[in-house]
Amino acid sequence: MIVSERTYRFSYNAWLTILAVSLIFRVPATILLIVFTAYNLVFFKRLKFTRKRLVFMLFIASPFLLDLLFFWNNDVFAEGIKHAEKRVSLLLLPLFILSQNHRLNTVLILRYYALITTAILSFCLIRFAIISPELFNKYLNGTDLWEMGYEFARSINMHAPALNMHVAFVVVINFYFFKEALGQIRKTHIIWRFVFFLLSLIVLFYINTRLAIASAFFGIILVSFFENKALFSAKTFTKLTVGLVVFVLLGIGFVKLFPYSIQKFSDVTFAHLDKVGKLDQLENPETEAFNGLVTRLSIWKSSLEVALKNPVVGVGAADGKQEVVNYFKDTKQQFLAKYEFPVHNQYLDFWIKFGALGLLVALLYVFLFLYIGIATRQVLCIFFFILFASANFVDDFLIRFDGIVFSGIWLSIFTKNALDIKLDKLK
Repeated sequence: MIVSERTYRFSYNAWLTILAVSLIFRVPATILLIVFTAYNLVFFKRLKFTRKRLVFMLFIASPFLLDLLFFWNNDVFAEGIKHAEKRVSLLLLPLFILSQNHRLNTVLILRYYALITTAILSFCLIRFAIISPELFNKYLNGTDLWEMGYEFARSINMHAPALNMHVAFVVVINFYFFKEALGQIRKTHIIWRFVFFLLSLIVLFYINTRLAIASAFFGIILVSFFENKALFSAKTFTKLTVGLVVFVLLGIGFVKLFPYSIQKFSDVTFAHLDKVGKLDQLENPETEAFNGLVTRLSIWKSSLEVALKNPVVGVGAADGKQEVVNYFKDTKQQFLAKYEFPVHNQYLDFWIKFGALGLLVALLYVFLFLYIGIATRQVLCIFFFILFASANFVDDFLIRFDGIVFSGIWLSIFTKNALDIKLDKLK
């Protein structure tokens, strides 16, 4: 197929933007990923492979390569194939993106990804208020707020913790471009970028997830200070103040509407920490500890004990969760066994499944964001490291399609941009 270089470059930037936006809807994202793969195969001759590109491809594909390396360790081969299939996108995305022989317009991809995602989620929030007025009114009246993010995520058929990551990332991207607009002459850019930043903040506060709000807050501070040598100059202080004032004012307003938020971030989170590993001693753990830190700590305690039983080669990708559930039963932790909780920590999860090498690969994959971000001063890549590293400390996103593809596509884009920056410096 004959396509001009200009058309091909434009279409590829559009492809990556659309694919990134689609990840909030699993079925369309899966279809688009398949079509994207076919698209790259059609233009396979345009791909260029170098030694450095291949090295980074292997790093990004390392979780998938673990599945292949330890495939023999699964009790049921069919289940092993199923788990490997989830992570095959970590091979395909860097293979196609890093081998492009033209420079990606990373700024354009980030900007339109954030704008479109903000618009879609804002529409979904309005839709949620229309199709579930009883739930929406409950939230407005300050009741049952603990389920807010989960119900909204269910309304668009998405995993709530994954949606939290998307929203926090989008908030910080919108702030990044809002900060950029403050130095421009055209004031209209400031207005509409502020509007999108505000809309994304509203969605973030509505979801009301502790980690997402904390990550976004830290990201705003990071973006405010980044690339400013004089950290306490008047210009830097003004930019930082604008962002923080908006964030804090919205936060105060939200707490006034939903006072349960304070309780959620304090009493609910840190209650019953003396019951770690002893949740069945609570009179009603479902209501007293289900969303508390004590439940996560109890899961992690048991998971660590399972990992230490097979520290070298693990128990296999397909058998990791069941081994933890069996341990709940063997140690008579009835509450944890009843709900068959997953590990909720990606580093422990990979250690259980693949042994010490699994833990090493999980850390390598996550810290690759930090390396790429610092090496080429990509502040949004550094923030993604903070977001993804912390999210995987309390959940396991490399076992789910949304977390795998979400991280894989952005790690590939940031790495490709880093390679392009390095190449430009050599010219």
